[in-house]
Amino acid sequence: MSPILGIDLGTTHTVLAVLTEDGPRVIARPGESALIPSAVAIDSTGALLVGEAALARLQHDPDSGVRWFKRDMGSDRTWNLLQHELGPAELSALVLREARAIAEDVLGQPVGRAVITVPAYFQEPQRAATAEAGKLAGLEVVRMINEPTAAALAHGLGDPQTERRVAVLDLGGGTFDVTVLEIFDGIVEVLATGGDSRLGGEDLTDALAAHFKDKVDAPDAALRAACEQAKRALATADVAFLGLPAKERLLVDRRLLDALCQPLLARIGRCIDDALRHADLRPQDIDQVVLAGGATRTPAIRAYIVERLNRDPVDSDPDRIVAMGAAIQSGLITRDQAVSELIVTDVLTHSLGVEFAKQGEDRILSGYFDPVLHRNTTLPARRVQRFYTMHPKQTVIKIRIFQGEHRYTHENRLLGELEVSDIPPCEGDEGAQAVDIAFAHTLDGLLEIEATVVETGKTQRLLVESLAGRLTPARREAALKALEALRVHPKELLPNRLLLERALARFERLSAEAKRLLDGPLSTFEDALERQHPEAIAAAADVLTHALDHPLLQVDPSDA
Repeated sequence: MSPILGIDLGTTHTVLAVLTEDGPRVIARPGESALIPSAVAIDSTGALLVGEAALARLQHDPDSGVRWFKRDMGSDRTWNLLQHELGPAELSALVLREARAIAEDVLGQPVGRAVITVPAYFQEPQRAATAEAGKLAGLEVVRMINEPTAAALAHGLGDPQTERRVAVLDLGGGTFDVTVLEIFDGIVEVLATGGDSRLGGEDLTDALAAHFKDKVDAPDAALRAACEQAKRALATADVAFLGLPAKERLLVDRRLLDALCQPLLARIGRCIDDALRHADLRPQDIDQVVLAGGATRTPAIRAYIVERLNRDPVDSDPDRIVAMGAAIQSGLITRDQAVSELIVTDVLTHSLGVEFAKQGEDRILSGYFDPVLHRNTTLPARRVQRFYTMHPKQTVIKIRIFQGEHRYTHENRLLGELEVSDIPPCEGDEGAQAVDIAFAHTLDGLLEIEATVVETGKTQRLLVESLAGRLTPARREAALKALEALRVHPKELLPNRLLLERALARFERLSAEAKRLLDGPLSTFEDALERQHPEAIAAAADVLTHALDHPLLQVDPSDA
């Protein structure tokens, strides 16, 4: 049987892993990074670029594609690529399709199933859209698992018997999650989770770009790319140059980055406090801190977490730990011997309930939210709550299902509606009929609502998972046709396309004299690609690679 792929579908990067006899292993093509940029672009010929090649293309042609679409999962937002309107699910499907191709290349066999991680604070429509992306990519999504829970699995596998309380903080490019859990006797039990689905390392890049916007003469995309490079450099250095045209060399020092971090730190702190409160724990009750997500490498963020929880983080690879946990989850599903000692639980990240009305002094007050399944309920879960009709002659009720924590339903997210009819009227002018509403939520993210009229025993059901965030049949058919039209460039040419996009990005930033030096190798390479002659392509690629390494063709931040 083919392996189940573990996929960390990230805002900035996507990482793949599989479970082997020796434990989880991250997957990458030889010579390529395991971090696949979650980026999609179209070149001037109409060829689709995904991953590194798309990222390189976007650096010199920012209007050619899209990044950071994960933040809009579950929404109706669309982007136009080659006359096709693509939403976040379709764009994510292209990334997942590329991930599947990489896995099949490396493993040498077809891959049709996957465990995909999602931010713990994703709501039902966002989770459903992620599942849709997997289906559009030709993958059977056998389980979706919360990202911090996956990180905890990877951490817990190392010492599953030692009892300890662990806080997992996952700060990626676009989302932040905090999960508090206990590990004991081979059980990983999630106690509480909190987070912010629109908080991540990209916010710090945006703040840095806003700071320098009036100080440079460069397009927004180029400014943002330079700020991203500077931010990464400052993870290990005290100062970095901003490689963009300016009147003087622009320095980015650690103090500036720390100052720009402050609003993010306040939001991070609120999420930590929230998760600890729901777990009924204090910072001193935490035994270990596990960090996931590349943004946790930012010194100010790391120092803040250490101070807040009074613990140094354990050693881990924040970029890969979530994908490794997803691979372990695949082993739990197949009962793999490599993880036979582990049992994992998870919790509901948002309350689920119904809208209700109540009688005021002289009027009916409506629009209130009554949770049936409360946030941080251990999954799977089922709970029944009894409601009553508003007046004795009422024969129909409309049950509106919401997700959220606010007192008023208009501040929460509507997931679906269920109408219950044929309710017997009460005799006389007083009384009310009872209706039992049951919510059942599985580990797979399936939410079923049952409404039973107590007097008659009549039951009606609604499967919310099939509504929230799902594409309509017509939209799914259109999406599949659009994805079919967007052909991925032949795999054997992807390294060459990546080299071409990098050379074009460098060309735009060179001086006039340096451009003339690069023009020859670049033109020869372009001609070889057009002729599709393998030997000529290989020779021209070698010459162009050496040219890009030449000292005269390097970009100087002071005069780029």
